[in-house]
Amino acid sequence: MPKVLLDGFNLYYYKSPGVPVLVMVHGLATNLAFWYLKVIPALRGQFGVLLFDLRGHGQSDMPLTGYTTADMVRDLHALLQHLNIEHAHLVGHSYGGAVALHYAVLHPERVLSLTLADARVRCFQPVQRTADWPLTTEWKKKLSDLSVPLENDEMGVRVLEAFAELQQRGALPDGKMDRRFSPFGLSRGRNGTAEKWLKLLRTTSARNDFKEIAGLTAEQVRVVHKPTLAIFGEYSPCLPSCRGLQQALPDCRVVIVPRAGHFHPVVRPFFFVRALRRFLKEFL
Repeated sequence: MPKVLLDGFNLYYYKSPGVPVLVMVHGLATNLAFWYLKVIPALRGQFGVLLFDLRGHGQSDMPLTGYTTADMVRDLHALLQHLNIEHAHLVGHSYGGAVALHYAVLHPERVLSLTLADARVRCFQPVQRTADWPLTTEWKKKLSDLSVPLENDEMGVRVLEAFAELQQRGALPDGKMDRRFSPFGLSRGRNGTAEKWLKLLRTTSARNDFKEIAGLTAEQVRVVHKPTLAIFGEYSPCLPSCRGLQQALPDCRVVIVPRAGHFHPVVRPFFFVRALRRFLKEFL
C-alpha cells in the first residue's frame, strides 16, 4: 500500500479501483485494518474503496501537532486531491465519523452521502462520562475491577488509554469481554496498535486536540444537506450524539445495532454492511 507526503508527513492509504468511491475513516486508537478485514471484502467490487491511516495512527507518520477534526479534514482533502477524486461517499466510525461530518461542512460539493457510525459529535455531546453510558452499573464494576479510573469527562480516550496500558503489561483478564466493548482486539501481550496509541497521547498534542470542537458547531452541522445514515450501537456511549444528529440533519436515517456497543462495525460487521448497502443502494 502506498504513502503520500502531505504537509511534511507521510499518510498511508489503500485504494481499490472502481466508482463510486467509498471513503472509510477509522476512529481513534485503531487504523485502516478496522475496515479492511471484515467490512471491505463485502463491499469491494461494488465500490472503489479508499482507506487511510489517520495521522498518528497505523503506518502514517506521527507529527507533534495537528489532531483536531479540522486538521484531519485537511489531510483527507489533500489525499482526495492527490488521487483526483472529486466526489465520494464518506463513512466514518467514532472520531472518524466526526472527521467525515466536518468534511461535509467544509467541502459539501465533494460529498455524495454520509454514514456516521457511532460518531461522537462534541457540539451535541461536549462531555462523555461513565455515568452517561448505558448499563452504567455493570460497566462501572467491569472497569473498577480492571482499576480503570472512572471519574473523567473524557472517558472514551481515558478508557482506551487504560486498556492499552493493561494490555502492554499483560494484565488483561483471561477470556473475552462481551460484545459491547472491543478495543485493540483485547488480545494479551504487547500490541503495536496499543503501543502507538500510548505514544500518540504522551508525545504529541493529540490528547488536547481531541477535546477541541475545532469549529464544528451545531449551526454548521444544520447546513449539511446530504443523505446521512447514523448507525449506533444499542449500548453505545455516543447515543446523545445520535439524537443530536437526528434533530439537526434534514435527511438523517437512524439505525440502532442491537446487542452491540461502540465497536459494532467489527463486532457485528454483517449487520453494519447490510445497513450500509441498503442506504447506498439508492445512489447506485
